[in-house]
Amino acid sequence: MRAALPALLAGLVTASFAGVVVAFVWQPGLASFADDSVSYLVMAQVFSPWQAASPPIAEAFAREAFYPPLYPLLLALLGAAHDIAQAQVVTALLLAACLPLVYLLGTRWLGDKWAAAGATAVTALLPSLWIHVKGTLSEPLFALVLLATLYLAEVEHDGQRRRWPVAAAMAALVLTRTVGVIVVAAYAACALLRRDRPVARALLPVLAAAVAYGAWVLVRPAQTSDVNVSIALEYLRTLSFEGFAGILARQANSIAEAWTGALLLFWVEDRPLRVVLAGAVGVLALTGMALRFMARKPDAWMSAAYLATFLVWPFQDQMTRFLFPALPVLVLYAFWVPAAGLRRLRRPVAPAHALVAILIASLAAPGLAFIHQRAQAEGPYVEMTDWYRRPDLDDARRRAAVHLDLLADMQAIRALTMPEDRVMWVAPSYIALLADRRGVAAPPAELAPAAYRVAVEEAAPDFVFLSIYHPRDTIRDAAWQAGMRALRGYGAVVHARTRPDGSVSSVLLRLRPREAALWRAAR
Repeated sequence: MRAALPALLAGLVTASFAGVVVAFVWQPGLASFADDSVSYLVMAQVFSPWQAASPPIAEAFAREAFYPPLYPLLLALLGAAHDIAQAQVVTALLLAACLPLVYLLGTRWLGDKWAAAGATAVTALLPSLWIHVKGTLSEPLFALVLLATLYLAEVEHDGQRRRWPVAAAMAALVLTRTVGVIVVAAYAACALLRRDRPVARALLPVLAAAVAYGAWVLVRPAQTSDVNVSIALEYLRTLSFEGFAGILARQANSIAEAWTGALLLFWVEDRPLRVVLAGAVGVLALTGMALRFMARKPDAWMSAAYLATFLVWPFQDQMTRFLFPALPVLVLYAFWVPAAGLRRLRRPVAPAHALVAILIASLAAPGLAFIHQRAQAEGPYVEMTDWYRRPDLDDARRRAAVHLDLLADMQAIRALTMPEDRVMWVAPSYIALLADRRGVAAPPAELAPAAYRVAVEEAAPDFVFLSIYHPRDTIRDAAWQAGMRALRGYGAVVHARTRPDGSVSSVLLRLRPREAALWRAAR
C-alpha cells in the first residue's frame, strides 16, 4: 500500500486539476480573438459526423485547412464541434491527461515515484497552463502527445514495447501541430547517430509520421495555401546574417521571458529575487536537456528541436503559448539534473527533489492565486484570456473589452444582415463562425485607396466590416487605416462601435449599387 501512495497522489492531483480547470474554462463563447480557436472550430464543424456544417463554415474551411487535422477531428468525433463550451472542456481535459504522463515519465527518468509525484503536482500549479488552456487550441493535445511519444520511446528503447506505438504517437505529433514535423526530424537524426539498431527499424516511426502528414496534405482542399510555409519562405527571403543574429537574440530573450512568465505570471522589475530563482530553475531544465542531448537521448533531441524552432520563428509576442506544450518536460529536466548529479556522488537525492518542488511551487503559487482572484470577479470580463494577463485592473478591463466588443459586433452583423449576404473582413472565418454569414477576405492593407476600392468591387461583398483590432495582426492598425481611407463615403454605416473616450473602434458598411457604379466609372 505504501508503494502505491505516490501514484495515488498523482491521481488525486490529476482529478483535482481536471475538476477545477473544467470549471475555469466553461463558458459559451470565445476567450480571445487573438488565437487559433476559430480556425479549429471551423475545421471541427466540417469534420463533424453529428451535424452538418453551415454553408458559411463549409466555404471557410479551405482557408483554415492548413492546420493539421487531429485536434479538430477529435472535437468533431466527441460532439464538441458546434458547442464552444464543450470544445473548451475537451481541451481542458486533454491538458489534465498530461499529468499522469508526467508521473509515468518522471518515474523512469528520476527513478523515484515520490519525485515523479512532486513533479506532477508542481506542473499542475504552473500559471501558464491555466492561462493557455482557456480556448479551443491544439497546444494541450500537442503537450499530451509529446509526453506520450517521449514515454513510449523510452520504454521501446528498453525493449518493453514494439515500434508501432511509437510510430502511432509520432504520426499524432505531426497531425496535431506543424512543428511536430521538426520534432520528428530531430528524433530521426538522433536515431541515425545512435546506430544501436537497424536503420529501417529505427526510422519506422519517422516513416509513419511522414506518411500521415503527406496523406493530410493530399486530402485537404486543393485551394488551401500553407500559411506556415509562406511565412517561412518570405522570412528566409528577406533574412540577412546581421538580421539573423539580431533575431536570435530577440527570440532567446522572448523565450527567457516566456519561461519566467510560465512560473511567475508577473514580476516587479526592481525586485529581481523571484526572477533570478525562476531563471535558476530554467538553467536546471536547460542543463538537463543539454546533458541528455549529449548522451543522445531521443527526448532531449526532440525537445531541443522544438525550442530551437522558436528561436527563428518570427512571432515573439506569442512565445508564452509556443513554450506552453514543452513546460511539463522542462519541469522534469529540472528535477532530473540534481538526481543525476547526486547519484554520481552516491548522495541521497530526495532532499534535492524536495527543494526543486518547493522552489517551483513557491514561485508559481502567487500567480495561481492571482488567477483565482481574478476569476471571482463579476461580469463577462472573466471569460476573456486578457483579463488574466495584465496585472493592472484598468488595463486588463480595457483589453478584455476589446474582445467582448468584437463578440458583440459579430452578433450585430448577424442581426443587421440577411443569411445570403456576404461580409468582408480581415478575418472572414470569424464572420462565418460567429455571425453565420459568408466571409470575404479584405484586400491587403498595403494597397492604395483606389486599388483597395477596386479589390472590394471585384470581391463584391454586400457589407464591409472594419475594426481597429486585427486578429492576425494584433500590434498594428494598418488594415483599419487602409479600409477607412479607401471606403470613407462609399457605403452606408449601419453599425458603429464607440469606445468610452468617444473614438470609433469598428464600423459595418452596407455597400450600395450606386457606389459600385461610381467605382467602375472611376476605373
